[in-house]
Amino acid sequence: MRVVAVCLVGLACASAGAYRVSGQLKSYEIVVSGHDSISTQVAAAFGRRGFRVRGAVRGGSRPTLAYVAFWFSEPGEGKQPLLYYARLADTRTGDILAAAAVALDSLGLSLKTRVDSLVTLLTVPLPVTP
Repeated sequence: MRVVAVCLVGLACASAGAYRVSGQLKSYEIVVSGHDSISTQVAAAFGRRGFRVRGAVRGGSRPTLAYVAFWFSEPGEGKQPLLYYARLADTRTGDILAAAAVALDSLGLSLKTRVDSLVTLLTVPLPVTP
């Protein structure tokens, strides 16, 4: 899983030019309701990528994705890596439109770099399937 995440980050960082919101997500606003250091950086990273970011869900607004994230490690013998799971879920239907599970410390040295990589994983356009 870590190799896949690193490969996707490498591909995303290699693109030239300004970042544009991917097709399947461009009509959405994003709600990041947490006030911890990671959530604050995530909200800023989505904003830098052209998304309108809010702190709470409100009725009558444009289609909105909720950013949901949590830490998890499989219980059991041996040292299991602590993974950070992040999801973008449609607030109207509950559908998950993007997901990533990464060892956050493997994505860079600073929190800003790690969060930028995570947001890139969540917003990279998916290939069209036949």
